[in-house]
Amino acid sequence: MIEPVAGTVEQCPFCHRTIRGTAEICPHCGAERRFGPTLRESVLTFAVGVTAGPVFMLLIGAGTTLAVLAAAIGGLLGFFVAHSRHAGDRWIKPPGKP
Repeated sequence: MIEPVAGTVEQCPFCHRTIRGTAEICPHCGAERRFGPTLRESVLTFAVGVTAGPVFMLLIGAGTTLAVLAAAIGGLLGFFVAHSRHAGDRWIKPPGKP
């Protein structure tokens, strides 16, 4: 039997069993390799940016026009924060596992 090359295998970070280095889903526990943010992370940071900017502008009395502008800028900043924070490969826990 042919043994796999050592550089082509790795351990799953959740079940610690050997998997292929190119695997996108662990065949043993179902953990998934992701690149970039999940939809939930993108929506959450966008929502925080859209709400935090206008609230701050309204609290300091800057007016509605600047609050709308702050919402647009905050939404863009939230989107970019999500994508820069999760810019690399990472493993996500399988559904239903603690």
